[in-house]
Amino acid sequence: MKAVAGGRSMIQQGARVFSGVLALVAVWQIAIWLFRVPDYLLPPPWSVFNTMAEQYRSLAYNSWVTIWETISGFGIALAGGIAGAILLSLSSRLAMAFWPTIMFAQITPKIALAPLLLAWFGFGLMPKMVIAFLMTFFPILLHTYAGFCSIEAEKEELSRSMRATYLGYLFRFQFPHALPHIFSGARVAIALALLGSIVAEFVGSDNGIGHTLLIGSTNLDTPLLIAAVIILAIMGVALFYAVVAVEGLVIPWHISQRRLSPAEGGPVVSSETAA
Repeated sequence: MKAVAGGRSMIQQGARVFSGVLALVAVWQIAIWLFRVPDYLLPPPWSVFNTMAEQYRSLAYNSWVTIWETISGFGIALAGGIAGAILLSLSSRLAMAFWPTIMFAQITPKIALAPLLLAWFGFGLMPKMVIAFLMTFFPILLHTYAGFCSIEAEKEELSRSMRATYLGYLFRFQFPHALPHIFSGARVAIALALLGSIVAEFVGSDNGIGHTLLIGSTNLDTPLLIAAVIILAIMGVALFYAVVAVEGLVIPWHISQRRLSPAEGGPVVSSETAA
């Protein structure tokens, strides 16, 4: 019964999204008719969709390039952020020693490093991955470390009574407790990873959706610009909900998943994301 209810809820959500898209397209077209907006400022929807159909091969390839850059940088940052949080949780003195450096690196605008990374690594995949990594590493590190530090004292006492080793304590107590915090950071980080990839493509690239935006801007091709923006929006939503879906599989026991599950008619997001 729960599976049937969840399936119906997903269909209803899909219908609501489709209706919202149709309403947005209708408002777009009506605004052009009412205010007589010229095509070079805001082309009609059919012109944008026609551009997407004509250049679907190029758009699909460039979308894949951007997605690969984003996922690669995000994956490395996820592994590095969790490993860094584990190291910091080993000792409070170690955390206090490195915390000023971490905060300094966090507030430094990583996007400003894109030209320097371009000079170091060229126009290939590496500088985009590095920017995506730098944009996502610190949110994951901070959220994961907060999760490790927020474990209850009772669980620490339980691990001592069980004579658990550090690795046993880490994987049986700390890591499961920190998983909601890790996914909270991952939801924030995946959007930043996409932003970092696009900015790096702006600075220097011969492919990717950022490069497509530059071509559209240079040629004053407004339909291509809007098509690229629509694709970026779809990519961002898809990547975000991919993280949310993995979160639902990994920690279905968490209260955010129980309260906002599809079977209950709500979106699969956590209360922290909604806030």
